[in-house]
Amino acid sequence: MLVRLCSSCCCLSLLLACGGSPASGDAKAKPDQEPAPATKAPAEDPTEPAPAAKTARTWSFDDAKAGPIPAGFRVTETGSSGTPATWATVADPTAPTAPNAFGITETKNPKATYNLALAEGTEYGDVDISVMVKAGTGELDQGGGPIWRVIDEDNYYIARWNPLEKNARFYIVQSGSRSALGKVELDLDPAAWHSLRVVSEGAVMQLFIDDEPVLRVEDDTHKKPGQVGLWTKADAATWFDDLSVTTP
Repeated sequence: MLVRLCSSCCCLSLLLACGGSPASGDAKAKPDQEPAPATKAPAEDPTEPAPAAKTARTWSFDDAKAGPIPAGFRVTETGSSGTPATWATVADPTAPTAPNAFGITETKNPKATYNLALAEGTEYGDVDISVMVKAGTGELDQGGGPIWRVIDEDNYYIARWNPLEKNARFYIVQSGSRSALGKVELDLDPAAWHSLRVVSEGAVMQLFIDDEPVLRVEDDTHKKPGQVGLWTKADAATWFDDLSVTTP
C-alpha cells in the first residue's frame, strides 16, 4: 500500500531535521553592547599657592661715610618751624654694629616740630620693624623711635621712648596732629642703646623694648601701606642703628 505524504509535511520534516524552527521570520540577536567608559572628573590640584615672600631690609649705616645722610633716606619734618634738624651718618664705636650710626647731630626745633628720616622705596602695611636707639641731648625732648605706614609728613604711626618722661608711647599723626594711643612707664638707662621693635598687623600694634613686650594698642585709622622711617621730637638729638623691617 502506498502512503502519499503531503508536501507541507515534507517541508516540516526537512526543517526539523536541519534544526530549524517553525517560528516565522529570521529575528537576529543583537550583540551585547559595552557600556560607554565613565567620564572621570578632573583631579583637584592639591598644590596650595605659595605664601607671598617676605620683603626684608636692614640698614646698619656702616657702608656710608661719616657725615652725609645715608643713600636712600630723605629727611623732612612735621610742623616745620624753619629750623630743620641736622641729620648725619655718625662715627660711634659703641654702636651695636660699629663703626657708624645715623641720627641728629643738632636741632633747635620747638616742641611742635617732629624730625623725620624716611627710608625711600619702602612700602609696608603689616610690618615688623625694629631699631636700636640711643638718646642723646635735648632739653625739651629726648629719645625717639620708628614710624610706619607713612603716607606723607602729616600721616603716620609712631612708637617712641622718652627717657625724660620715663615712658614709651604709641602715637598716631593725622593731618599733622598727634594723638596718643597708649603709654607704659619705663625707667631705662638713658646713656645705653636700647632696642625698639613694633609688630603691627591690621589694627593691632605691639611694642617690644629690649625684647620684652611692654605695650599693645589697637587703631585702624591708617590702613594703607606706607613708608617706614625714624622719628624724634623738637630738640631731641637721637642716634639710631640697625634699622630692620620685614612683614610679620
